[in-house]
Amino acid sequence: MRWMIVAGTLWTGTVAAETPTVVADIPPVHSLVAQVMAGVGEPVLLLDGSASPHGGSLRPSQARALTGADLVVWTGAALTPWLDGAIPVPGGLTLLEVEGTHRLDLREGGMLGHDHDHGHAHEDEEHEDEEAVDPHAWLDPANGRLWLDAIASALSTIDPKNADRYTANAKAGAGEIEAVEARIEAMLAPVEGRGFAVAHDAFHYFEDRFGLNAATALTAGDGDEAGPRRTRDVRARLMEGDIACLFDEPGGRTAERIAAGTPVKVVRLDPLGSRMETGATLYPALLESMAREIAGCLGGS
Repeated sequence: MRWMIVAGTLWTGTVAAETPTVVADIPPVHSLVAQVMAGVGEPVLLLDGSASPHGGSLRPSQARALTGADLVVWTGAALTPWLDGAIPVPGGLTLLEVEGTHRLDLREGGMLGHDHDHGHAHEDEEHEDEEAVDPHAWLDPANGRLWLDAIASALSTIDPKNADRYTANAKAGAGEIEAVEARIEAMLAPVEGRGFAVAHDAFHYFEDRFGLNAATALTAGDGDEAGPRRTRDVRARLMEGDIACLFDEPGGRTAERIAAGTPVKVVRLDPLGSRMETGATLYPALLESMAREIAGCLGGS
């Protein structure tokens, strides 16, 4: 595994004397790390999800957290390009680079239905342009399970005395995620094929894993602004009558305006878990909460 080669090269002889200080970038990743560290310690959350992770600058407290960490677990530069270069070496585990990670390209344009390219899946392929990778990979629970093992291995390298606990916690966490997956599949089966739209194309991994297909998106990327023509096109698409729901994220400002006067219901999904209690239970709860909101809207409840 590429990340293990890096770890073996950079972490040789750097074993934490006490409980390792671990920093995680976003709430879902923090939750996975907290699952693995249960009974040993608590990771530090760098970004609470209240603002888009795609743009920003390090506050002094965040810079201190990074420089003082034994391990930083982060999604990757495709999600937080402004963090690239701030992650200390040694000590970084980039989840998008973990071997076997299911990676999807960003989808081009906004018409996303079955007739259009949904992007291509990649597993640990080299990308000339990492920004072409859709960074919301934690929304595929198969990635979450894989990353638990990667986190456990990274922690075991710097804290070998707790290696057995990390491994056991990762195995238990993977079992919890598998149980959530089964519940989600049952929850979404009755609404498979129902039409919906997204304000921002952030849910591709969740759609891909659970057989959902967004018909259109107002914007393709975080921070993108829809121009007048795009707004008109999406509104016309919503008026066609085969789209039941428009899914937006917390803090979105345009969904209600776009959907006004159409038969489409606006529902807010929270892929970062920004409104949830942080900790080990957040990740599986986030996935199940999203599924419940989707099923409720598409099912008409």
